[in-house]
Amino acid sequence: MSTSRQNCAFLIVDGLGDLPVAELDGRTPLEAARTPVLNRLAASGQYGLVDPIVPGEIPNTHSGSGLLLGLLPEQVGRLRRGPVEASGAGRVLETGEIAVRANFASLEVRDGELYVTDRRAGRITRGTDELAALLLDVDLGDGVKASLQSTDQHRGVVVLSGPGLDEAISDTDPGSVLLPAPVPPCRGLVPDAEFTAGKINRFIEQAHLRLQDHPVNIARAAAGKFPASGLITRGAGAWFSLDNVLDQHGIRAAVVAGCNTVSGLGRMFGFDTFSDPRFTAAFDTDLHAKVAAVVAALQDHEMVYLHIKAPDICAHDRQPVAKRDFLERLDEALGALETAGVIIALTADHTTDSNSGFHTADPVPALLYDPRALSDPKDVNFGERACRNGNMERQISGQFLRRVLQSMGYNNAGK
Repeated sequence: MSTSRQNCAFLIVDGLGDLPVAELDGRTPLEAARTPVLNRLAASGQYGLVDPIVPGEIPNTHSGSGLLLGLLPEQVGRLRRGPVEASGAGRVLETGEIAVRANFASLEVRDGELYVTDRRAGRITRGTDELAALLLDVDLGDGVKASLQSTDQHRGVVVLSGPGLDEAISDTDPGSVLLPAPVPPCRGLVPDAEFTAGKINRFIEQAHLRLQDHPVNIARAAAGKFPASGLITRGAGAWFSLDNVLDQHGIRAAVVAGCNTVSGLGRMFGFDTFSDPRFTAAFDTDLHAKVAAVVAALQDHEMVYLHIKAPDICAHDRQPVAKRDFLERLDEALGALETAGVIIALTADHTTDSNSGFHTADPVPALLYDPRALSDPKDVNFGERACRNGNMERQISGQFLRRVLQSMGYNNAGK
């Protein structure tokens, strides 16, 4: 293999891995998809399975993606979703401020208690800025204020400012439970954090009161859609700094994404981040525009990450056929990368099961294509089963990233 330096396009396909689905005759969406480009890349390169964190551990987007972006494994424990979301929204937290990831959710009062009927308000895509405008500088008493900033779809970030705040608080997002379910009250995980937990609970009450009768929600209810009648929160944290493997090698990196979380991680690492109204975190994202942005960024960046969110959303919504169809669209768009003459790496942050709609601890498919070091082509249907018996041993994501860096010519990238 040549030791000269070569630029790399690194694709993080969110939720790419899946489990066999009866609707697809016992295949996964990736196995059922027509993916001639991915098949050729795998057949001419290396392919196998990657454990996003360690075998048996269920990842989430910020930990799984963070490691692929070069986060040191020993620093995974520093990650808090709130500050990452704030970073993606361009909000750098000041000393003493706390951020929490927020979802617009469908809430209703039952016997005097708030219940969640849909955690994502039907994946609302319009009107969120209008709703968020009602939740700016909300006075929570004792000198504490809270503001919501909408990011993408149902997602947002709440920043609390004022004296006496502590990040050690619990989530109010009920998570993967059967709905409807009560909104879990925020609690302090240490005694000093009870004050902050009380402010979160008050903010959630205020948000429901202000949002429930907003014209956006009246129109959604009239159309038979879930209203964005409240908020649920998770991942509280203060600002933190992270180290990065790419920075240690002096690699100039960029991120092309429509997902606020991944853009936030990129900004925290000091990467250049590229966004565009056409780059969404939804099924309708402009894949050709994203790939074109990657090709352009490779002119002055050694590593360019492309994050694709839609497969994860399809699996969460238990729509394996839609996931299959999207992967076919992605494969077609990758033709421009295949002809760009760069290294192409592809894997995922986690597996998302289209049967249950939840993340799992299963390993994810991965491939590494170097146009300078082609193996004898063979027939490969790139997917979970093929990768189980691929020509690249099963490894964790940090090892896969080091393999990519070595292929790029950074031969001191470790073992």
